[in-house]
Amino acid sequence: MRKRLIASFVCLVMLLLMSANVFAQEAKVYTLSLQDAINMALENDPEYTSADVKIKDAERQLKQAKKNHKDVQGVPIRVSSGISGFLLQRGYYVDQANISVESAKLQKQQMAASDAYAITRQYYSVKLAERLQSSARDAYKIALDNNNTMEKQYSLGLVSQIDVSNAKYALNQAKAASDKYTRNLELAQKNLAAVIFIDEDNFVLNLTDDIDYIEFETNLAEDTVKAMETRYDVYMLKSSLLLAEKMEDIADVFGYTSAELSSANQSRVQSEVTYNNTKKLIGISINASYNEILDARDSLNLAEENLALRRQEYNVAVIQHQLGMITNAQLTATMNSVFNAETELENAKLTYKLAVEKYGYEITIGLGQ
Repeated sequence: MRKRLIASFVCLVMLLLMSANVFAQEAKVYTLSLQDAINMALENDPEYTSADVKIKDAERQLKQAKKNHKDVQGVPIRVSSGISGFLLQRGYYVDQANISVESAKLQKQQMAASDAYAITRQYYSVKLAERLQSSARDAYKIALDNNNTMEKQYSLGLVSQIDVSNAKYALNQAKAASDKYTRNLELAQKNLAAVIFIDEDNFVLNLTDDIDYIEFETNLAEDTVKAMETRYDVYMLKSSLLLAEKMEDIADVFGYTSAELSSANQSRVQSEVTYNNTKKLIGISINASYNEILDARDSLNLAEENLALRRQEYNVAVIQHQLGMITNAQLTATMNSVFNAETELENAKLTYKLAVEKYGYEITIGLGQ
């Protein structure tokens, strides 16, 4: 019996020690700037890291194309042999391989840009959630103080039961909002952790970059011209047109009535139409991104004005309530208006910042689909 008691005691101690170890495990803290978060995502994204394999494969094909081109120099080629021999001898496949190498490199750049923009959205979503949670907690504290005041005044016979009930309802409402934004923050943190490949279940995110913004100014016309020189999609369209033009030039050896030249001509015309039309659409898309910045800036300015007005109204309402000029329900309404205006402003700040970030990518490498 004594041995069983001792064994049970030992097992109990071991269980307590194991539980203590679990609770003693500290959460891993990640202190991250936005660039740190982007770097983490790119370093661990298998699709992005595999892009180098595609580049190397394209470079090997280019090397082989150059060798094949060199081998056929000076070798007589007959029309009866078909167009492939002429394409090989005149360097068409070398040009094609060169385009594939540059395409693979630009595609990697666009992938990095798309990932960076996605991380930027997630990163600042966490920062927004932090701000909204803070505002909700402040609103809860105000509601708690107001509720306590109403209860004291009711005990002194200074206010009615309806005032107490209203204050209690406002407190419950503020508590629910605070809990909601706490849950939203936790979810936003989990979403960011997932996209930057944080494996720990127990972690803390300390994000150092805030949702700061400066007045954005640019030249839309100049940006659009620049974009046509740097975007991945424009490069692919232009390259397709250049290859089609070279194919048409080579196919000319078969005569103007030949099927080869007719096919090459149709291909070149289609590539030219696609190139010109798509460039126009891309220009319109860039213009739309620019308009999003202007719209977001207007919304931000209005949100700032609205918050200033709601705060003035609340300050006046506090004095009016103290003087017995308005009810507690009216005071609560102005308090809620301040919180709603704060929420609107924080959302407007994020919308403006993300619009500027998106525009920056659109006028360089492009974000793709």
